[in-house]
Amino acid sequence: MGLRETLSVGVIGVGYLGQHHARVFSELPHVRLAGLFDTDLRRAQEIGTRLKVPVFDGLEELVDRVDALSIVTPTVTHADLVLRVLARKRIPLFLEKPIADSVVSATRILSAVREAKTLLQVGHIERFNPGVVAMLESGVRPAYIEAQRLSPFGLRANDVPVVVDLMIHDIDIILALVRSKIQTMRVVGTPAITPHIDLANAWIEFENGCLAQVTASRVSLEKLRKIRVFDRRGLYFSLNYDTRELSQASVRLDPGALPEISRTKRTFEAEEPLKRELGTFVTSVREGLPPHVSGEEAFQALEVALEVNRLAEESLLRFRDLKESDPLP
Repeated sequence: MGLRETLSVGVIGVGYLGQHHARVFSELPHVRLAGLFDTDLRRAQEIGTRLKVPVFDGLEELVDRVDALSIVTPTVTHADLVLRVLARKRIPLFLEKPIADSVVSATRILSAVREAKTLLQVGHIERFNPGVVAMLESGVRPAYIEAQRLSPFGLRANDVPVVVDLMIHDIDIILALVRSKIQTMRVVGTPAITPHIDLANAWIEFENGCLAQVTASRVSLEKLRKIRVFDRRGLYFSLNYDTRELSQASVRLDPGALPEISRTKRTFEAEEPLKRELGTFVTSVREGLPPHVSGEEAFQALEVALEVNRLAEESLLRFRDLKESDPLP
C-alpha cells in the first residue's frame, strides 16, 4: 500500500482494552477514527459518544468504511472475526495478543492473511518498552535469562491460563532475544483461584545453550515485572518493565587482576506503550513497511505458551496421582 495522508481506522471491541485503542487512534496524527463496533451496543455507544465517533450496528458496515482495523475482542473470537473481515475487504489488521486460542485457529488466521496479501500486526506490547528496545538494539547474546511477571488476582482474563495471559509476554521477548530453537522445557504449575493454571514456572533450554527461567502468577500479593539477562560476553541487564529502569553491568577480566565491574543505570521517560505500538502499526500501513510484531512471531509465542501450559497441567496431574497413591498415615 502506498503512502496515505490520512488513514481511516475502525476498532472492533471496546471493552477494557479496546476503549484505549479507540482513544489512542483518535489522538494519533494521520489517523481518522472512523467508527466502532461491539456486540454490546450500549457499551459501543458509550465510547462512541465520549470520543465523538460513529457506532455501527453491523461489522460489515464498519469494514466498508475503513482502511484498517484493530480487533480487541476475546481471544476465542479472533479467527472468526479475521476471516469475516478479510472475506469482506482485504485490509490491514491489528490483532490483540494472543493471536488466537489454539494453534489451529492461529493457522487459520495466518492463512487468511497470506491469501489476502495484507498486513497483520499482533499486540505484544512489551516489545515497545524502551528498555526492551535498548536490549534488542545492543545485540545481546543471552546465556541465561530470568523473567518474573507477578500480579495480584483481578477480574480480567481469568477465562484463560496465566501462561497465555501473562507469561506469553516474556516468552515473546525471550524468543526475540535468544533467536534459537527450543530444545527442552520443564514446567510446574497449579490453579489457585480459577479452574486454570494460575501460577507457573518454566525452564526453557535452547539449542544454542541459553537457559531461560520464567515465572508467571496472577495470585501474588505484590506486582512485579522484571527480566534479567546474562550475556555471553560478560554483560548483565536488569529491566523493571513498570518503572522502565534498565540497569547494566559489564565485567572486565585482566590477567593477574581482580575482575573490574562497571555499572550504568538508565530510566526511560514515561510514554504510553500502546500509543507507540499503534503508532508503528499506522506507520507500517501508511508506508508499506513490515509489521513490528508479525503474525508469524505471535504464532511462535502462542505455540510455546500453549506447550508450557500443557506441561504445567501434566505436572499437576502427576502430582495429584502421586498424592492419591500415597498410603494413609
